[in-house]
Amino acid sequence: MSADRHEAGGWRLTLTLGRAAFQTLEDALAAHAEAVVAQTVAEAHPERDVPEDTLRVTLFGTGPAADDPRPARVQALLREAGVGAETAAPEPLAAADWAARSRESFPLLPVGRFTVVGAHEAATGRRFALRVDAGAAFGSGRHETTQGCLLALDWLARRRRVRVAFDVGTGSGILAVAVARLWPARVVAVDNDPAALAAARATLRQNALGRRVTLLRGTGLRVAPGAGPGRADLIVANIRARPIAAMAPAFARHLGAGGALVLSGLVAREERFVLAVFRAARFRLRRRFPLGPWVTLILTR
Repeated sequence: MSADRHEAGGWRLTLTLGRAAFQTLEDALAAHAEAVVAQTVAEAHPERDVPEDTLRVTLFGTGPAADDPRPARVQALLREAGVGAETAAPEPLAAADWAARSRESFPLLPVGRFTVVGAHEAATGRRFALRVDAGAAFGSGRHETTQGCLLALDWLARRRRVRVAFDVGTGSGILAVAVARLWPARVVAVDNDPAALAAARATLRQNALGRRVTLLRGTGLRVAPGAGPGRADLIVANIRARPIAAMAPAFARHLGAGGALVLSGLVAREERFVLAVFRAARFRLRRRFPLGPWVTLILTR
C-alpha cells in the first residue's frame, strides 16, 4: 500500500457475526476493504459471555470514511444476505492511527514453530516467520484450516525430507512459503484465480522467496502444457472437501512413493467421506489436526 494512501487516513468498520455467516460472506466482505481481520469475541473480550463461534470482524479501508461508499455497501450486503449482524458506524482513522489500528488487529500469531507476521511488521530473528498481508482475502493465516496445515507441515518437517512440493490452490501463498521455510525444497504453487496468484506473488516478495517458489495458473494439478509439475514428496491442498475428493486420482499420480499429502478445508462431518475416497486410492491416514469445526489430515501412501 503506497505512502500517499496512508497519509490520507482511513476508516474502520466493526461487525459481530456468527462463524458460519462470516465463512459464507468472507470473500464478499474482503472485496469492500483493504483488510479484513476476524477473531472470536471470546478472544478479543474474555470478560464477555458469548458463544465461541461469535466473531468480531474488523474491516479497514483507506481514504476519508465520509467519502467512501464501501461501508454502506457492506451494510447492504448483510441485509441482502439476511444476516443479523451487530454493526457500528465506520470509525474515521487518522493516517498514523490507520496503520496502528491495523497492526493492533493483526498481532503476531504463533502456530507450532511458525510465527505469522503482518506484512507491515519486521520479522527479524524469527527463523520460521511467515509475512503475509493482513488483508489477504486468500489466506492470512488466521483461519483454522491454514493453521491446521501449518501444524501438519511442522509435524512432518521433524520426520521427513522434502525435495519437491506442490501447493494446490495456493491462495495467498502462505503455505508455499511455510514449505520453503521448513525444507530446502523446490515448491510449485498452483491456483486458477489470477487475483490469488497476484496475492501469492506479493507474499513471495515479502518473504524473499520468489526464486524458491514457482507459481503456475491451473486447476488442481492441471496446468499449461509443458509446465506440468511432475512428481512430489509433498502435496498440500487447503481447498474444500468435494474438490479435494475429485483430485484424489491426480494426487495419487503426482505423489511419489512414500510421499505425504496434507488436506484441509474440511469440516469434521466431511472427514469420513474424504477418507473413504482416499483410502480407495490407496492412501492411509497418518495424523489429524482438529481445530474448531475444521480438521486437517496427513495421508501417506
